[in-house]
Amino acid sequence: MIDRPQTRWWQRKAQPTPVVASASPHSSTTSQQAKNLWTRLILGGTAVVVCLVSYWSYQTIRNLLLENLQDKAFLEAQQGANEIDRWISNHQNTLAAIANSPTFRTMDWVTIEPYLKLEEQRLLDFLYLGMTNADMMLYTTTTPDKNGKIDLSDRRHIQSAMAGVNSISDPLLARSSNGRPIVVFAIPTFSGEATSEQPLGPVIGALNAAIGIEKINEVVNSLQYGPNSYAFALNSQGEAIVHPNTELMSTIETPAPSLLNSTDPGLATVTQRLINRKKEIELVNIDGKQQYVAYIPLQQADWSVALVIPRNNIEGQLRPLDLMALVVVGLTGMMLLVLWRVQAFEQQQLKRSKTASDLANQAKSEFLANMSHELRTPLNGILGYAQILGRTLTGKERDGIDVIYQCGSHLLTLINDILDISKIEARKLELDPSKVYLPSLIQSVVEMCRIKAEQQGLDFVYQPSPNLPDGVEVDEKRLRQVLINLLGNAIKFTDRGTVSLQVEVLQMSEAQVSLFFKVMDTGIGIAPDDITKLFEAFEQVGDRQHQAQGTGLGLAISQRLVKLMGGIIKVKSQPRKGSEFFFTIDLPLAQDWVAQQAIDGIHRIVGYAGEQRYTLLIVDDALENRAVLLNLLKPLGFNIIEAENGQAALKILEQQIPDLIVTDLAMPKMDGFEFLDRIRHTEAFKDLKVLVSSASVSTADQRLALSRGGNDFLVKPVDAAELLKLLSKHLDLQWTYQTPSNPPEEALPTEFIVPSHAVLEELLALAEVNKINDLRTHLEQLKASDSIYIPFVESLLTLTRQFQTEAIEDLLHNYLTEDSSHV
Repeated sequence: MIDRPQTRWWQRKAQPTPVVASASPHSSTTSQQAKNLWTRLILGGTAVVVCLVSYWSYQTIRNLLLENLQDKAFLEAQQGANEIDRWISNHQNTLAAIANSPTFRTMDWVTIEPYLKLEEQRLLDFLYLGMTNADMMLYTTTTPDKNGKIDLSDRRHIQSAMAGVNSISDPLLARSSNGRPIVVFAIPTFSGEATSEQPLGPVIGALNAAIGIEKINEVVNSLQYGPNSYAFALNSQGEAIVHPNTELMSTIETPAPSLLNSTDPGLATVTQRLINRKKEIELVNIDGKQQYVAYIPLQQADWSVALVIPRNNIEGQLRPLDLMALVVVGLTGMMLLVLWRVQAFEQQQLKRSKTASDLANQAKSEFLANMSHELRTPLNGILGYAQILGRTLTGKERDGIDVIYQCGSHLLTLINDILDISKIEARKLELDPSKVYLPSLIQSVVEMCRIKAEQQGLDFVYQPSPNLPDGVEVDEKRLRQVLINLLGNAIKFTDRGTVSLQVEVLQMSEAQVSLFFKVMDTGIGIAPDDITKLFEAFEQVGDRQHQAQGTGLGLAISQRLVKLMGGIIKVKSQPRKGSEFFFTIDLPLAQDWVAQQAIDGIHRIVGYAGEQRYTLLIVDDALENRAVLLNLLKPLGFNIIEAENGQAALKILEQQIPDLIVTDLAMPKMDGFEFLDRIRHTEAFKDLKVLVSSASVSTADQRLALSRGGNDFLVKPVDAAELLKLLSKHLDLQWTYQTPSNPPEEALPTEFIVPSHAVLEELLALAEVNKINDLRTHLEQLKASDSIYIPFVESLLTLTRQFQTEAIEDLLHNYLTEDSSHV
């Protein structure tokens, strides 16, 4: 967004004071009040806007999550229907081979009867096998009358078979079944004398086979989705084949009333949908209350399956999201309350003394500090849980969670902007450079802004230099802040066309690189008179529609940050043609940026024990992802081989067998699933260890990846500690750690001591209910009680700062299991 500043009162340049007059205290006080009021109006208005956007985002995400939960419930019914269809299809295929065997095609019962008796001994599931001749007269191995006196011409499944279609009857009670409900398969027998119209020849009879419906009962009764859910199946007439209420169940020979005539209107409605072979999940008033009903027709028979799910089983899973929405609303109210209280406080201070401006400055500082504390505490919770949810969802749900995260981040950015501009003016803002992986830093900015651009229908182009260095020393947070501000301006002020980011290497030596950043857009442009005002705080120019989206601080802060880095932001723009913002900064190169970040708990891993050098194959189409793993693992002593897709990886495996493979899932030419299949079905590769690494973290995707041959799942973005943990597990590694060069007089304990069983259970109880603050307090008390627990405590405190309660629970469960095994 292009911030068009209105000059902040404490940021105006000093002007010469006329000799003939001086500012009166009353004038100064009035100006001070007006400017403080303007600041609070901006913050208050922004809070209301963020609240409204968050509410809209909440409604959107809630609908998406509800749709996803409904899809999961419907899938449960679908799987049951598919299992019954497979059961029917398998039996039809078996019977079709018998019906069209040379012996059966004779249609001579004397010849066929011994053959069927042998088949009955092989196919123990069937009560009997029989023959229906062209006159639809039935002969069976259990029929006492050999003259075929059983006339089946009125049975629909026989009529279908004689028309050349595999068919199955509705369940019935026959004399031969001894009261056991059965279905009868009718499989056509073709003469085998092909004609132009009938490739298999005309139908000369049919094979009959009776089988019990216990399998259908088992499948339907096993379908459920949470407590008090149940399933039922209906035949072609809307009569119950399987139902928890046995009084509603029907067979051909002992029919019960069709559920179309049920006194329950909801049940009658669902029955009509099933008869019409509809396929859906909807909210229906059934059994006297609103419940979800998923219904689906079978493909192999004219039957249907329905699953009834209490409403709370689905919608109850949305309660954490509802709670988060209440927190956002409460946070906004808290901010407005803080602003109101500060307004009253400042009015009292201004009336007490003629030195109002000094007191106002002091009040401003207290206000900013208090506001930061009051707002950051609940905002950290919102952003923390948004990240946790974002790691468990994919697709539309992940995009929706990102909206909540972005709204919270936007509010946090506004708070930071106010604090940053104050620090800059007071000369208190300092850069905090560290060694970072530059391509990843820029790529994270690009991906974030690309989503915003695509949402507005804009093209986003990233043009990196081919000579871009890997490691540099820079304040990662501040460089990212500048780039996001410039790109956000470009996107906000561009209605159509393209937004571009260009990064060029102007000069590079062994120790330093000169980088040129340029942000270009095809937006509304800037008038020449307004360009001089761009970098003044609270100054906004351009049309009002775009002004309302910012506070006028972004460009002012960005310019000051770039100046601290040794550069200056320059602008070229033409109205209605677009704008260019560009700057150059010189940064030191960093060769050991990976080692600085490869921290594991208190000690840093520097390698592994033993003389063997392990070889790892990294399979990923994204160069950045491969580069991160390469630079993380190679310094630890691993030999790294790279492949950009499964096809390339297979060619490598023909030449060299690695000790372990790390593979992505979504790749061109050959994806990770096919790659896993090829490995597990090749004798030479089938025992290879494979870690599946993917940004898709849904339980279904993880299970699918493991079922297809993966040994373990590694979530993206890759957590270094988790990666090293899995390598240690599957390669049986013993890590070696860096020894401090100047150890303190009282060295920290190096042995990893786990506290007592009772303490572990107490910590686990707090983690299971997400009481992060209480958990931190207990850990700090444990560390203070005895220094031998410092390694154990620090490993868990690191996870609490990242709100990784699930990881904490897993660790504590492991410690409890190990403790029990030693008892």
